[in-house]
Amino acid sequence: MNTLSPQPSAVKPWQAVHRPDDAVTVIAPDAPCPLVYSLPHSGRIYPDSFVAASRLSPEALRGSEDAWVDALVAPEAQGVHAVIAHYARAFCDVNRHPLELDARLIRGELPKSALSLSARVKAGYGVIARRLSADQDIYHQPLDMDEVNQRLDLIHRPYHEALLTALLRAREAARQQGRNAILIDWHSMPGMALSYLGEAPRPDIVLGDRHGASCSSALVRHVKRFFEAKGLRVGVNKPFAGGYIVEHYGRPSAGMEALQIEIHRAIYMDEASLRLNADAPRLQAVFVALTASLMDFNG
Repeated sequence: MNTLSPQPSAVKPWQAVHRPDDAVTVIAPDAPCPLVYSLPHSGRIYPDSFVAASRLSPEALRGSEDAWVDALVAPEAQGVHAVIAHYARAFCDVNRHPLELDARLIRGELPKSALSLSARVKAGYGVIARRLSADQDIYHQPLDMDEVNQRLDLIHRPYHEALLTALLRAREAARQQGRNAILIDWHSMPGMALSYLGEAPRPDIVLGDRHGASCSSALVRHVKRFFEAKGLRVGVNKPFAGGYIVEHYGRPSAGMEALQIEIHRAIYMDEASLRLNADAPRLQAVFVALTASLMDFNG
């Protein structure tokens, strides 16, 4: 697997080179911890067979990647539970329901329970994305359902098994502290996603709580005030209110709160080259401080 465009005749199927460790990194803290960090879109594995089957260049495929977010958050050094996806979201998006299957991409009959009419699937952004953006289709040819099932079995399922395990451990630790567990789902957003604002100031951070469903308003206020005290502009739920992970796991009444954090890419990197800028270390320090703040939070 590499970032060079392979010749189709020389490409092995991705399953032939896949190893279980390729799917996900799981970080478990040494001490009980009520925090879980999810990084579903930072993956940088673009299988050669996928690149060969794509209409798009390897560089273009990286356009949907949350580049460097895993490095900025640095969960391995923060003493939290963390689950980090390795495969690119363009290949298999773990921040989607496994039944968000796109009939326009997948050849053959879909499961009867398929969520093919969800807004995300209709836009082309199902669990196996059909397009990278509104004018960028990914594939030359449709995919067989067997191929889709293998991506779900080897990539999507391990991520969510690991995430649920981490959340249950975090909830047990949180209960010992008389509080809820907190899941932070980390993402980055391209500048074009904020173009609807025109000349108005653009947020550096957007918090998504599914419009109040996935976590307490106290947690949102706490994180918003924290970032604002660091000089960052913060929006809430617009244009991103939270995806499948926050929606699925955020159950405040069951002791699990979930909040999505979107970082404006322009504040830490050059969006064209994907190179980190001079502000990246400062932002990393902000996220380390946020972790300490969340460790003490009991809303």
